[in-house]
Amino acid sequence: MGLLDLPAPLFSWVDGQLGRLLPTVLVVVLWAVVASFASMELYRALSPQAKIAGLRTRLADAQARLAGYDGPFEGAGPLIREMLGLALKRVIVVLPSTLIASLPLLMLIIWLDSSYGRDLPAAGQRVEVTAPPGYSGEWVDGAPRLARITSDSGETVAEVPVEAPVPVIHKRRWWNALIGNPAGYLSEQLPIDWITLDLPGREMLSAGPWWTRRWEFVFFPALVLMSLALKHVRRIE
Repeated sequence: MGLLDLPAPLFSWVDGQLGRLLPTVLVVVLWAVVASFASMELYRALSPQAKIAGLRTRLADAQARLAGYDGPFEGAGPLIREMLGLALKRVIVVLPSTLIASLPLLMLIIWLDSSYGRDLPAAGQRVEVTAPPGYSGEWVDGAPRLARITSDSGETVAEVPVEAPVPVIHKRRWWNALIGNPAGYLSEQLPIDWITLDLPGREMLSAGPWWTRRWEFVFFPALVLMSLALKHVRRIE
């Protein structure tokens, strides 16, 4: 488990409770509402709202003066520099609070993808296993489910348990200190660094192209709409 995975057990518990009461689609929408509220309110609390509002006013004034300028190009230079300077200053002011406020959302998105992105196959369902050149993969249905890796000479080099619906299993890397792999890792002693599993995607909706049925198509529109509503209602700069 990586640092960004620390809230995952809490997310899973809450999700399980909500799943008893609501359809899956509404659970994902509710997660979007909670994520939007948490991120927007955290940004509002951490950011200098009055200063940002002042910069927005000054930037709008500079843009209006530049738009109304009708002199030679050389005379527009100071106006352009002022406008760009104010725009850059505004970005610098909002960046720290934006990054901090995005962390809860990032943690939730990581968990959502591992929880709602794919399913483990049903008994008897075929799964394609891909290995690096020189090796081949085979899905072994049973308890536990396994990905068997063999060399081109026919020697079995690994039988990897598949305990979570994750499409890639690899050796542990530095970034796994931040984001862990729920399916675990390949042994460092193995001659291969990764395998991929063509696991079935989990669908939220029953109609439309495949990409509209996934959790992302439900979560992100709800997140954007809720964030825009909160920005307007709470007057967040």
